[in-house]
Amino acid sequence: MSSVCSGREALLALALLVGSSAESAAQGYRGWASTSLQVVELRPLGADTVPRSDVLTDAQGRFLYQGLEVSCVLTTVCTGYLPLDDAHVFAATQDVGVTIWGLGVQGLSFTAHARARAHAGGNDLVWPRADDAFDAITAYAQLQRGAIRIRAGRMDIQSGLGFSAFDGASASYARGALRGGVYAGRSLARGLREPAKEAFQALDDFFLDHSVLLFGASVSGRLSGTSATGRYQRELLWDRSSLVSERGSLDVSTTRGRFRLRGALDYDFAREQVGKGELTWSMPLQESRWLVELSARRYVPYFDLSTLWGFFEPISYSEVTARLGWSRTLDLAAWISGGRRTYGDTETTVVLQPMRDVGWRSEAGARWRPAARWTLDGEYHLEWGPGGFLSSADAAARYTVTTRITASLSALTFQQIEEYRLGQGRAFGGSASVDVAWNETTSFGAGASLIRHRDGGNVFTSPWSQSRAWATLRFDIGRDPGLARPEAAR
Repeated sequence: MSSVCSGREALLALALLVGSSAESAAQGYRGWASTSLQVVELRPLGADTVPRSDVLTDAQGRFLYQGLEVSCVLTTVCTGYLPLDDAHVFAATQDVGVTIWGLGVQGLSFTAHARARAHAGGNDLVWPRADDAFDAITAYAQLQRGAIRIRAGRMDIQSGLGFSAFDGASASYARGALRGGVYAGRSLARGLREPAKEAFQALDDFFLDHSVLLFGASVSGRLSGTSATGRYQRELLWDRSSLVSERGSLDVSTTRGRFRLRGALDYDFAREQVGKGELTWSMPLQESRWLVELSARRYVPYFDLSTLWGFFEPISYSEVTARLGWSRTLDLAAWISGGRRTYGDTETTVVLQPMRDVGWRSEAGARWRPAARWTLDGEYHLEWGPGGFLSSADAAARYTVTTRITASLSALTFQQIEEYRLGQGRAFGGSASVDVAWNETTSFGAGASLIRHRDGGNVFTSPWSQSRAWATLRFDIGRDPGLARPEAAR
């Protein structure tokens, strides 16, 4: 069955389920529906050739064609990535989420979040996921009986091991400050909500035609200001012929007096190596007007055993950062941070000079509320390291017109050398948006943004420019049972 047909049937079933719940006094429901429209216009690049006679040479010896750098190896022809015709796309997304309870069994409920996509117009611009008409983000039944909770259907697990979605079942038990759980099912490709063999088979002819079985367990507890969560997770091919991944994680947080310590670590059992880890210490000072935070982090790129990328020994890095924040009530706050990153050995042959393996970054920002209806934000980010450089700044203003209408303006500029082909140029942009709460159940938002790139001089001739516009309409249905009819409680 095609994804389009299954999407239509799922949305119809969801609508019928909500409608039938509304007709039954014993049942309750709460949910929302959101429609998003987006228009994007940009100028893509493509490999092309130009006559050498049309190419200029600047003071730095660069070959330029209409402001873009090209390569002139031959005496008559130059090559480079040159701008194509303007491209645009019109995309629509429909999200529906609902939770239903009172289904005739004590503690039984149903939760679902479905998403439909449509490529409503445009030329040859490829829009991400445009060929995937429908996704069931989550869809599970839950039974809560005292300390025991059982779920069955499509769900996800968010943990120190990342975002793991699967079709299956989970069970958990909580008693006091202790909680334990197990889960198992068919693993879904990360970020795609589709079985791995269906998500990647079109991209890789050699991908094994097997679903992936996932199962795991977790235990967590809290004692005297310290909380900890341990997790183990394993993935196998459906016929159990090969291991896909086997990992574990530990997350710990403790509070002692005024300071707080948070730590996280994961371990790859399949490769017998420690993965990413992080340790953060923070302490408020002078009645919480100041906040000092120190962090140490180690990051190791992770690939499971079903792909070849993991055998190319991706480079890890270690980083230390410091952050200082200051606030004066809720009207004025500022912060500054800096960090140093060290990369692992690339094991490459040095020809001319050793490769740089140290990077630096710093950030500064502030928020100010000069009046009750105004909020101003600003931030600057600077980063430089092996093979790249980034300098960016943005500012935003938010004005509350009424209790139901809010308007926002923002501006940004950034420069990236040796990344995204911005070269020595700089990009400038801005956006405007408005959010309207029509009533308690209906809200609307719309906005537009422009980004223009200037590659030297004063004319925005670069193809790295784009325009975007969007609109979102949201409806809330049902009510929170804890907030419904408060007069009855009185």
